[in-house]
Amino acid sequence: MSRSPMQVILGPLVTERSYSLYQQGRYTFRVAKDATKPEIARALEEQYEAQGVKVGAVNTINMHGKVRRTGRRGTTGRTADWKKAVVTLKQGRLEGLFGGV
Repeated sequence: MSRSPMQVILGPLVTERSYSLYQQGRYTFRVAKDATKPEIARALEEQYEAQGVKVGAVNTINMHGKVRRTGRRGTTGRTADWKKAVVTLKQGRLEGLFGGV
């Protein structure tokens, strides 16, 4: 069963570290927790096919949610676990991920 690229790639991840990777030609995305590396590569190539993007490598990291305080009594809860993908391109360049930065 094939999923649409929008179900696999949830959006770009914009942090200081991801911006420094972006300058090296590596792009960071938040992806679905059950997405596989080939699925992520295929989704990116489909989503950015107008820019002629070819994916070279995909590295994934499972990120654990943080413990957060909620409410006035200081009860603790957790943010959700999520998955991050760092993508290196063979060919092409993704434009407009960081806006006007």
